[in-house]
Amino acid sequence: MSQDDGNEPAADGPRPAAEPFRQDAAHVGSDDLEDISILFVDDERQLLSILASKLKEEIDDLEVVTASHATEALELLEQLEVDCVVSDYKMPGRNGLELLEAVRERSPGLPFILFTSQGSEDIATEAINADVTDYLQKDLGEEQLVLLANRIENAVSQYRAQQEARDTYQHVRRIHDRISDAFLGLDSEWTITYVDEQGAGLLKGTTEELHGRDFWEVLPQATGTPFETEFERALELGDPVDFEVHYDPFETWFEVRAFPADDGLSVYFRDITDLKEREAELQRQGDLLDAIATEIGPRLKAAGRDLANDADAVAEGCDCDAPTDEVVEDAAEINAAIEEMERLFDEAGYE
Repeated sequence: MSQDDGNEPAADGPRPAAEPFRQDAAHVGSDDLEDISILFVDDERQLLSILASKLKEEIDDLEVVTASHATEALELLEQLEVDCVVSDYKMPGRNGLELLEAVRERSPGLPFILFTSQGSEDIATEAINADVTDYLQKDLGEEQLVLLANRIENAVSQYRAQQEARDTYQHVRRIHDRISDAFLGLDSEWTITYVDEQGAGLLKGTTEELHGRDFWEVLPQATGTPFETEFERALELGDPVDFEVHYDPFETWFEVRAFPADDGLSVYFRDITDLKEREAELQRQGDLLDAIATEIGPRLKAAGRDLANDADAVAEGCDCDAPTDEVVEDAAEINAAIEEMERLFDEAGYE
């Protein structure tokens, strides 16, 4: 910016039609703002010092970091965290719009106010296209500086609110991601309004493919199953439901919990196929043990008794010198094994 640019009154230059980016209303949430830090960029050092001092009079707890050209400003942004950038347009090297584009590449949401005496329709249009936060014509008058302070506070207030909302959202997402269940959001027309990556995987798709689709088109064979009956019951009665269902096309067992809301359902679900298979295997083993306990066990016990009786008869009726002690010992071992088996069945709860 030249010396003439800095002293040029606002009335002497054309005021762009797009200039009033913000309402000149009371500060938005300014009473709650603390420790505002801005980067002020202008190649006129003396003027920059004056502007910084006057802004500090208008804004409490304001810290102003200054730069005399775009390259210096970008270096400072690499080192510091600021709440807003205020920049002149005409500077050596990169101009204000080129600085704006570079800032947007690094920090898309950071407030950027173009404060310049180079007012024109073309510059205003370029500023809008580059996503400038606000555009003010430079004027060292008291009224214009108050307006600049107001715009800075409004921009920082909105920026911090957006950051807080984003942080809250990310915190909720981190909590949600730690939940083992997949999540699916349905509206009252059965449209998928949200599905996380885990849920998309279970439904054999991606989040982009599934978002906005009809649930019954995604799972066409779910009609007539508990998916349909329980979901409808939840919406009709306004009560949460939980159920297990096997979806044949996926060969998958799902455990599902659905919570109704005014505009649809929040559905948590997970794949329990492995659990179901383990339960089935345990049931099979239990049935086998039950068969052994109720059918084979008594038969073995009877056979053991018969063997022992036969051994006793052989011992009593034998007139030869052939030993019968081994037969008697074998029978005793069989009976001991049967008794041990009966004890184990008793501990396991089998009668």
